[in-house]
Amino acid sequence: MSEFTDKYENQFMSIELAVYGVYDEHPELTDAQVDAAYEELARRYRAEATAFAFKPGKLDGLRAEVHDAVLPIAEMLVGRPDNILPTEPVSAEEMRQILGRLRSSIKTWQKAGGRQSYLKYVSQFLSDSAVGEED
Repeated sequence: MSEFTDKYENQFMSIELAVYGVYDEHPELTDAQVDAAYEELARRYRAEATAFAFKPGKLDGLRAEVHDAVLPIAEMLVGRPDNILPTEPVSAEEMRQILGRLRSSIKTWQKAGGRQSYLKYVSQFLSDSAVGEED
């Protein structure tokens, strides 16, 4: 893993767990729909980091569902409404970078295996992690 990935491993896992929840309920969810939600969230945190007004885009269907599942997690990770985590919250810029890295991961996995390859990878990774915790 890269230094960046190591540093934000918990944030990645928290966000991907929220996505996995939507995928578990909607197996028709595609990587492109997740990418659209990540893009909208990255725009939100880029606007915050640069002190520009954020104008929400129009997400529908499963794109909106993924967005709505991830947003409260992202907000918690940046320390809102109150920092209830045992770790320091990340900045808006760090959250933008985390979401950007997740988008890059989607592109990498899509090249390797198609329209749900990222989601299948995340599912496998999260289920492997859960099995490892039970041992």
